[in-house]
Amino acid sequence: MNRSYQDSTPSAAVAEPIDAPDASISRPPARVGTGELSGRLAGLSLPRQVLVLAIWPLMEQILNFLVGMTDLMLAGRLSPDAVKVAAIDALGVAGYIGWAMNLLQAAVGVGSAALIARAIGARHRRVANSALGQSLLLATCSGVTVGVVIYLGAGVIGRFAGLEGQGLAFCITYLRIVSLVAPASAILFVGSACLRGAGDTRTPFAVMVVVNLTNAVASILLVFGPAPLGGHGVAGIAAGTAIAWIVGAAIVLTVLIRGWGGIRLRLIRLRPHAYTMKRIVRVGLPNLAESSGMWIGNFLILKIVGALGIYGAIGAHMIAIRIEAISFLPGFAIGLAAATLTGQYLGAGNPQRARQAVLLCWFAGAGIMMLLGLVFILIPEQLVWLISNADTHMEQAPRLVRMAGFIQVFFGTYAVLSNAIRGAGDTRSAMLMTYASTFLIRLPAAALLGVVLDLGLLGVWIALCGELIIRGGMFAARFLHGGWAKVKV
Repeated sequence: MNRSYQDSTPSAAVAEPIDAPDASISRPPARVGTGELSGRLAGLSLPRQVLVLAIWPLMEQILNFLVGMTDLMLAGRLSPDAVKVAAIDALGVAGYIGWAMNLLQAAVGVGSAALIARAIGARHRRVANSALGQSLLLATCSGVTVGVVIYLGAGVIGRFAGLEGQGLAFCITYLRIVSLVAPASAILFVGSACLRGAGDTRTPFAVMVVVNLTNAVASILLVFGPAPLGGHGVAGIAAGTAIAWIVGAAIVLTVLIRGWGGIRLRLIRLRPHAYTMKRIVRVGLPNLAESSGMWIGNFLILKIVGALGIYGAIGAHMIAIRIEAISFLPGFAIGLAAATLTGQYLGAGNPQRARQAVLLCWFAGAGIMMLLGLVFILIPEQLVWLISNADTHMEQAPRLVRMAGFIQVFFGTYAVLSNAIRGAGDTRSAMLMTYASTFLIRLPAAALLGVVLDLGLLGVWIALCGELIIRGGMFAARFLHGGWAKVKV
């Protein structure tokens, strides 16, 4: 674990002893920013700052991606083909619900990271520690709430998405197992977001290494291991994921309690504090509304795919999305770097430097995603085969992957600029643009092309790709406008 931030910051040795148990943070004291960053980013050139902040989130996201990819690949190797198709359909629906399970904790994470980044940039260490404690309190509450809802509603969710028979049974089994550890998932991902807001991107990566290895080993043993350990199919896949989340949450809590990431969790900071919670919620609530809108829109897309009545369409749809994720992983990692630099430079009173950082991240992220898009265009069949060799998947998924390759530069624009705008605290604008794009363009176009014009799954994906082009343009316009730099958090 990395101790360099705490050890190298002169104020660390001063701030912690006066962080008394009865201290409450009502308002941060006024302090004039220096315009430069402190801690591990101090003295680095802008490209080096982006590299330092992006490389570990990229590696972390690759490992996080591999958790879901491992589940899908294991399902794609079950037999016979009928079980394989049913399992991948079930995991496709469960993947969307897993996204829903993360909505509240992601909203808390965005608010927390923005507040902590501003506090670190302005050298308000006690404010950052207060935000950390309140963030974990909110995360735990959200995890319990979402877990209960998903456990009770698993059957309704599967039937609404169009699953039936074995696919529905698999979906219910998977969702109920992972819903039991939703609080651990919340602590893992919100705690990691807090560390990134403080500038420590290396520790979340190290945690995800352990999470990914735990998931892979546990899932493989529970699915393909000798009896009685193995042979549990979809239930084994879900249990492996649950075990990995518990292990990751335990490590994150240990790091935060010991203060190895530049911020420290103290018991007193878990006592509800209205003002700090209000600041987190004020930034995070619009992001929750935005994320909820995105989720509702995409789940309705899944409903449209299920309503097409095409055998294996849900699985093919999810396989194509998983493969496309290979491209947007670097885009969103660079976007996280943009978010951190934006928040810290604005906190330091240097909006011009924040704009320069975002521009650099924009060009780098969109460029890398464009290059990976070329891979999708050239070898989509080979990529699909890595996940599933079922005939119905090999027939449908490659053309979707190829189509997605052509719009990756626009997806990259959205991936980087949306994170930068949120890092500045301008979550309301991000929410409004996402809602307009999702509900006025994405859904109507998918229904028109996929169902009304009877173009099937290919028509749905034409709509999805076209909408991402428009969404990227909307976020580029907002960034160039510059209003994000004036938002108060």
